[in-house]
Amino acid sequence: SLKMCVSVKEEKTQTVDEIINKTGKSPNIPMLVITICALSCAYAGTIFTYMVQFTGFIPNEKYTCLSQKCFDLKSHYTSKSGKINSTFYDTATICENEMIHGVDFKWDLSRTTFAVDFDKICRDSEISLLNSLYFVGAAISLLFGSVALESFGRRKSSIIGGIICTFGTLIGLFCRSYNFMIAIRLLQGMGNFLFYTGNFVWVLEFIPDQYRTYCATLSSMIWVSGYPIVVCLCYFIHDWNFIFLASALVVSVTIIPIILLPNSPRYLISIGKVEEARKVLIMYAKLAGKHVDLSNVHLVVRESASKDGGLSTRARISEIKEHKALILETLVQWYLWFACCLLFFFVNYGWGSFGDTPYVNYLFAGLGETIAAFVFLTMLTFIGRRQGLVLSLGLSCIFFLLGMIPWQWTTVWSFERLMTMFAIVWVTVSFGLAYLYSAELAPTTHRGLVLSSCSIVARFAAFIGPFVREIFPNSSMKLG
Repeated sequence: SLKMCVSVKEEKTQTVDEIINKTGKSPNIPMLVITICALSCAYAGTIFTYMVQFTGFIPNEKYTCLSQKCFDLKSHYTSKSGKINSTFYDTATICENEMIHGVDFKWDLSRTTFAVDFDKICRDSEISLLNSLYFVGAAISLLFGSVALESFGRRKSSIIGGIICTFGTLIGLFCRSYNFMIAIRLLQGMGNFLFYTGNFVWVLEFIPDQYRTYCATLSSMIWVSGYPIVVCLCYFIHDWNFIFLASALVVSVTIIPIILLPNSPRYLISIGKVEEARKVLIMYAKLAGKHVDLSNVHLVVRESASKDGGLSTRARISEIKEHKALILETLVQWYLWFACCLLFFFVNYGWGSFGDTPYVNYLFAGLGETIAAFVFLTMLTFIGRRQGLVLSLGLSCIFFLLGMIPWQWTTVWSFERLMTMFAIVWVTVSFGLAYLYSAELAPTTHRGLVLSSCSIVARFAAFIGPFVREIFPNSSMKLG
């Protein structure tokens, strides 16, 4: 009798990360292009963050008197020789004498601004509030975004976020009131945070471990590219309503890549679509110029859950309370994130204090952050997270202190402005290093909770950042 032996191949288990680390080990152009396209949404954040600075600016130009009240005031500021004191045209003069635009005086503006349209000339704090509300929207998205990312997946969540922030910007074309603008800023913050987070998480799940640091640097460089984009939009378009329209069109383009890209294999496995995840990984291998046979592979997201992997958020918080060292570490990280974020947005919302046009100021801000991106990568490679964070924070303090030296070269350029430019480089580096250091320091089972809490603290700092320049007026304290 014939005995037939049937050999059955034993199915082996592999994680998604193992396959991606193996197939994507060598750099390849197709994946680099896909990564850049997926992260292109980063520049939308720059546009949304600073567009109020350009569309709601308070004019500082000469105006024409319309009422007798204005003419009487003008005569008071006019010398016997007929020369008008320049302070007559200051916003402070308008506000102190309660003059109304369109009634007592009229600006012959070449550009429209909603500060004039909404009668907010003498209410700087309400303009600053619009800057801050963007971060309120981001905080709301942070609270519910993690649920969306797990429920709908990275790709769908990103598309939803992109549509929300694009729609929120597009309706700015029809905005005719301050309350309407509040809703727009909240929508921009909520949508863009989800949009960017979805794209960034998608990219991280397709990038081998060894390249993830470079991915963060690439994202920073794309964020920086948003400075010349928002400057060009606002320089060439003179009507603020049409700036919102143009911004919506520019941002909408960045939604296209994530629509065309597949779902993350991790997410597909989590919802039981293992075969689809297998096809995506094979496609990924082909782009990398590799061949993988996954026909006899059992795909899993991770090798095994740790014994603490199933802890609820409440249980994790209870564990943190029991470990005093972990409480102290978390509090220190909260302070680091708060300080870095507050300094970053305090400086970037205060460039107008140095005079010049906002277009020049924000191009210089972009230059500073471009330098910071390369410094960040260098410090990460040669110094490390902890030492790099100490050094960058220390240098930030030194440059801010040096900025107190009263050395004015021209009406626009001063030693203070130069030192502030140097300081923003190191503040930006500190912010990036704080994120990586926190992720490294926090225990694996509590990393998500610690990072989320740090992010919420940072959003609070970002909210109050635009108001700091009003609390501490420019050049109020000097050395000498």
